[in-house]
Amino acid sequence: MSLKRYGTVRYGSGDIVHTPVVRAGDWIFGTGLRATDEKGILRADVARVGRPLSSPPKAQREAQFIFERVECLLSEAGGSLGHIARIDQYYPHWKFVDPYHVARKEALKGKVAPSTSIIVDGLLCTDCSMDIQVMAPALDCGLTVEPVRPPNITAPKGSEYAPCVAVGDLIFVAGQLARDSSGDIAPQAQVLQGQLWRGTRIKLETDYLIQHRLIPALEAAGGSLDTILKAQVYLSRAEDLPGFLQVWTQAFGESVPPTTIVPVRHPAFGTQDARLEVNIVATHNSARSRIRDVRCSVELLCPGMIQARVFDNLVFVAGLMAIDEAGVVPSAQIPHSAPYFYDASQAQMADILSKADIILNAAGSSLDKVVRALHFQAELICLPSVYREWRNAIGDVGLPFSAIQVDASAFVPGANLIVDLWAYASS
Repeated sequence: MSLKRYGTVRYGSGDIVHTPVVRAGDWIFGTGLRATDEKGILRADVARVGRPLSSPPKAQREAQFIFERVECLLSEAGGSLGHIARIDQYYPHWKFVDPYHVARKEALKGKVAPSTSIIVDGLLCTDCSMDIQVMAPALDCGLTVEPVRPPNITAPKGSEYAPCVAVGDLIFVAGQLARDSSGDIAPQAQVLQGQLWRGTRIKLETDYLIQHRLIPALEAAGGSLDTILKAQVYLSRAEDLPGFLQVWTQAFGESVPPTTIVPVRHPAFGTQDARLEVNIVATHNSARSRIRDVRCSVELLCPGMIQARVFDNLVFVAGLMAIDEAGVVPSAQIPHSAPYFYDASQAQMADILSKADIILNAAGSSLDKVVRALHFQAELICLPSVYREWRNAIGDVGLPFSAIQVDASAFVPGANLIVDLWAYASS
């Protein structure tokens, strides 16, 4: 089956072409879902400029519109709201989360898929309260979304999402924090009170999250660490990266799954003291033989990480940056004394897409078969130049993408763009 696009819209002067929903094989992806009009502006009927404080709250009105729109697009693509297997949300402020949850619970009739909610620095529409991504199996493929209830792992009261679901041989685990049943960070994940160097906080937090959240969730669904296809990691303190990587790589040995690591500003998660949130996609142990690792000479943030994993027709790519072993690639370096003649963001995107092209070709896919692209950028004002590289690569084909502004404290000095890609590999 070829990739089919739904709801395509042109923003700005028409150079930025966004496709909010695509269907690829048995799966439907919604990316960059916002309550905006064809100009990218918050819809007037949602904003209610003359009566902005009318009930329900603006964030709830936004969410209601988004889910109504998504329901129409999913139906057109052969899916439904009731079959969403994964949902990710980005908000510019925590105060928008509770009103959003009210609308989400109503729209999904209490059947909320594994969820990840992150507080970020900005969205593409400065008046918007949220940017949403979803993934769902098509109704005609026969796959159902089955909740999995791992022991001692629950969602926070009020959000009421499933901590884990199984869809055929795929497993989706919601964003996990190193918290215990109280909802607070577990004592085992913290340095003892009053102590300065009896353990490293990020190492303790990462180890607890892996051992007491990820592994139990996977085991309850019939999976394991070595069947993880993709992980998304959010770190609220960039300086924690080395300690996190030490524990993360030790847990996987020589087969670190494709992982995207994103710097966000503290606090960024539902539990205020948390420094780390991780969500994963994995497979059932019985389907391990259908995982294909794609390894190629593309530099990643974590040495030794697998560049991509293919499962059936889905390709999960590690987070890509314009870096080599020495730092930012030479083509994206800007002379300090002549910065105005160069566009660092466009140069970084050009390098990233050249790397993505190598990986996707090795996986049996291509850039025009990307089903979900998330740009994590230090500045959103450079989006037009960043997107120009997509146009150079795929032309006017609508891209299922969103751009999220995150902490400018880049993991690699000067590297201010991280791209997270999922793609479809035709049989």
